Amino acid sequence: MSQSSFPPPPDGRPQDGPPQYGQAPYGQPPYGGPQYGVPQYGGPPGGPPRRSRGPLVLVVVLGIVLVAVLAVGAVVLLRADESGDAKSGAPAAAAEAVQFRPVLKAEPGGCSASASPSVDGAACGPDGVRYTLGKVELDGTHVSEVTKPILRDGAGWIVGLTLDDEGAQTFSRLTTELSKKAAPQNQIAIVVRGRVVTAPAVMSPITGGKLEISSNYTQKEAEQLAKEITG
Repeated sequence: MSQSSFPPPPDGRPQDGPPQYGQAPYGQPPYGGPQYGVPQYGGPPGGPPRRSRGPLVLVVVLGIVLVAVLAVGAVVLLRADESGDAKSGAPAAAAEAVQFRPVLKAEPGGCSASASPSVDGAACGPDGVRYTLGKVELDGTHVSEVTKPILRDGAGWIVGLTLDDEGAQTFSRLTTELSKKAAPQNQIAIVVRGRVVTAPAVMSPITGGKLEISSNYTQKEAEQLAKEITG
């Protein structure tokens, strides 16, 4: 039987026979046999595996984000509470303090400064006009808010009123009717404690339930008017 021949080793040593297990043929890289264990990734050869910091960094980032979200939420809630307090703090009108009535007749100079409040449907305005008024269309029961007086350019200090839903609908209907009439029957008188504080002409329907009382008031006069409306 003939024996297989192998190329001589590069160092000149004699070949004693076929390569043994774990020994690669000459001319090929050595094979160390099967390797067992969990593969290591990213670590230096021969050194212990390095623990990843990914989870720790992620936890820290999530913690910072959570703190930021909670801080923003607190600011939003605080602002909402502050605005709610400001709105709820605005007083409503006293039921008998304010009335909205259509003007039937206006007589300039018909009232003196010392004239008494309205009697039998007549009331005096701040300019000395005597007004004959129609029935009460709205009163203070439908005024849900009387705002603190503010300064309006060109109009002096004003007092704002907010009507409830029913009052806003009634006022819209009333101003729609008045806008179609000629002066002075297109005027609506706002009567406070028996005197006409203003009687503006209505040129178009007024919707939304937001009103402003203005008559070139000083701050003191506007504050007094708001006090009279709220009772």
